Amino acid sequence: MNNIDYNVFICYRGDEGGVLASNIYSDLCLYTNNKLKVFFAPRCVPHGDNFKEACLDIAGKVQLVILILSKGFFNKCGEPDDIVYGELKSALANPETKFLPIIMPAFDFKYVDLSTWFDDTETDRIKHISAIKFTDVYSFSSVDMLIPILRDKVGEFSYVDAVTDGLLHAEVKKRMHISAEGKDNFFSDANKTEKNRLKAHQELLMKFDMPVYEKCLQGKEGLCVLDLGCGNGVALMNRLGNRKEVDKIIGIEYDKAATQSANEKYGDRAKFYCMDVESETFKDDLQQIMEENEIEKFDFVNLLAVMSHFKSPFKVLRTVKSCCRKGATVFIRNIDDGLNICYPDDEKKFERAFSLLAKCDTTGYRYSGRELFTLLKRAGYKNITLEKAGLSSVPMNYDEKAAFFDVIFKFIRQGVNRAAENHPSDVQAIADKRWFAEVYDDLEEAFLSDEFFVLFGFILYTAEV
Repeated sequence: MNNIDYNVFICYRGDEGGVLASNIYSDLCLYTNNKLKVFFAPRCVPHGDNFKEACLDIAGKVQLVILILSKGFFNKCGEPDDIVYGELKSALANPETKFLPIIMPAFDFKYVDLSTWFDDTETDRIKHISAIKFTDVYSFSSVDMLIPILRDKVGEFSYVDAVTDGLLHAEVKKRMHISAEGKDNFFSDANKTEKNRLKAHQELLMKFDMPVYEKCLQGKEGLCVLDLGCGNGVALMNRLGNRKEVDKIIGIEYDKAATQSANEKYGDRAKFYCMDVESETFKDDLQQIMEENEIEKFDFVNLLAVMSHFKSPFKVLRTVKSCCRKGATVFIRNIDDGLNICYPDDEKKFERAFSLLAKCDTTGYRYSGRELFTLLKRAGYKNITLEKAGLSSVPMNYDEKAAFFDVIFKFIRQGVNRAAENHPSDVQAIADKRWFAEVYDDLEEAFLSDEFFVLFGFILYTAEV
């Protein structure tokens, strides 16, 4: 067993408790920047070690045991060689060890007779700290619910340093399939705030994108263009709608209102269809659209800020490839918050603000940019080129920087507000909303100062089929 002085032991039983135990382990390691030493057996027992022996040994040495109380947690305690019972007895043998119960929905102490396995003193120790109730992932916050307790219960653990350093560097990863129902039309034209923000967003990114478009389109003619996730069509048509090199344009969008708006505004130059790119029938549906529009194969594919919203981006890229002619160009711009830089940021307000992006329901997977090269390679694309990485404020004038601030921070504000509305019992979401409202004006003032620099993580790739 590795010679590590663990502070916390996570005790759980079965698959149900194991999922929560794994999440808590990951959260505590992440939020404390690994300064808190947490023992979670599947991650911490080296291959080849005696699993049970290691668990019993560590359980008897930690300051705190977190009990994930799932249904039937204590039922097997009377069975010979039950490892959970062994862990509890080992921890109870250490008079300094404390216990923190986390109660899952199907567990209730009033239906459990602990005296069957433990004496009165042991029972009192197990239940001494008020139990925390777990209902679902949105109402449970490791930061707000666990770490304040750890501050008081775990030896010399430095709460302030660990939480400050760890929380600011937390990269909350998530990947979800975007759908009209799931996203509540956040990106649709019905959301006026988002519509105005996206207008500024597109104007700013035109300068970022257009040199690459010019290079890709040079010497081409009669191109058939496919755009996935085209929204209301503004970004697509501003870039390719009037190009002499382009013959036909097909836009695909999941939101009905945005699709209708695009057809009303640009229907004379392009056709827009409301479809789910990740549906099982998408490939067949797209083939039908191609036949209707007399398109044998596509020559150019546009993917702007959409890859982070796909559950299986590899599958999407494979589908796209099958509908393109050999030598077709794929233009992909997405985001990676790992590239975000703000300076000066002595109080870490900008760093914390950027960390909120990954927590919002509306943002998708905020680290997808780093995956693009690998995904394109795996999907069989060739001549993959990293065209640009990061949009910088250095060459911007005051008005451009003001627009840049709105593009980033109005989006964050909408996101944290929406998260707080969607999950009213999530204390972390409520705290994030309150904090961001308090510092918003300070962020804007600092952002617009002459000496302030920001690099925001837009990543742009091109590739060939």
